[in-house]
Amino acid sequence: MSQDKQIFLHIGAPLVGAGAVQEALWHHGPALAEHGIRYPLEDPHQHFAATMDLREMSWGGHRDPAWIGVWDRLAERVRAWDGGRVVLSQELLGGATAAQARRAVESFGPGEVHIVFTARDLARQMAADWQEHVKHEHTVTFDEFVDDLVMKGIDAPPPFGEMFWGLHDPVRVLRAWGAAVPRERVHVIVAPRGGPGRSGGAGLWARFAELTGIAPEWCDLAAVHEPEPLGLAEAELLRRVNERLDFALGGDYEPLVRRHLANGLLAARTGGTEIVLPVRHHPWMRTRSRELIEGLDAAGYDVIGDLADLMPDFVNMAPAGPAEPSALTDAAVEVIEALLRDLARSRERAQIAEINHELAQVREQLARLTALPPTRPSVMRRSSGRSRGSRGRG
Repeated sequence: MSQDKQIFLHIGAPLVGAGAVQEALWHHGPALAEHGIRYPLEDPHQHFAATMDLREMSWGGHRDPAWIGVWDRLAERVRAWDGGRVVLSQELLGGATAAQARRAVESFGPGEVHIVFTARDLARQMAADWQEHVKHEHTVTFDEFVDDLVMKGIDAPPPFGEMFWGLHDPVRVLRAWGAAVPRERVHVIVAPRGGPGRSGGAGLWARFAELTGIAPEWCDLAAVHEPEPLGLAEAELLRRVNERLDFALGGDYEPLVRRHLANGLLAARTGGTEIVLPVRHHPWMRTRSRELIEGLDAAGYDVIGDLADLMPDFVNMAPAGPAEPSALTDAAVEVIEALLRDLARSRERAQIAEINHELAQVREQLARLTALPPTRPSVMRRSSGRSRGSRGRG
């Protein structure tokens, strides 16, 4: 591998554009390769397996044996690329230890490795992280979640403390990764304030693309879909559904609840109340955010955007408070209606599928009948003659 090759490793934070970045890179991989940029995955989820392998992690209490060796195979493809640039993104990489970070950087060979961290203010990150946990069957309330993170820090009940402070705090994350590369190769991209969706939208992608050398015309972001954040009532409704389900769905939770209900029906509702930090934690959050900004500034990293945008804008946030009962009722009624309509369409599709199956069977029977060889008339006449003759001799 050439010493001049640049490898950009995007390590987080979760919920700050990582999903959109990964989807854009995967969908436009061939086009990017034509311009010398390699996104080195063989399937769109391989970066997750590689991260589990590198960090020696389990997920949901399970460690898949198929993860073993995936990071090394990924690194081998990076080393084998003869273009000038490689881009890799996985938001759980941010939780790596210093030793794991060093191993990752060294596995790419003699190329120039750059570490990229996309950041957003911690108040919005807490809200986004809570609803993400709720989408994974958790039942903790938002107030409990925030209280524990504020009061107990990384020692908050698992998995919340480690998953938040171990992945969303750029000073902590980059302390480990920054030890593996020169500080000028550590890039902090600050999400633009007020961007659409959860992560700063197109403005964040524009900053990421400029850093990694991706021209705007090489990627069509219209093909990239990032689920919209849930409103307060929608997230609370989902949390209560989780309480009633009590893990009863098993593997069906992902397609039925997370994808269809949460990221589909609930995310499609517009005009909901934003999930915001309780007012009692505003002073603490201002102090914590100031420490974070000062820590990043003192570290000497390359900052893209304005570190001041990491200070929460409480003035322009909606008032904090529990979900209104009427809002919960409206959300529940609308979702029930949508689910019933989906069920009706599913029954129609099932009936159509059954009719098509019966028609296919009829066509097969007709095909078999038409494929039979025609009966020879002469044989029939000879056979009939013998029969008549036999009866005559009797």
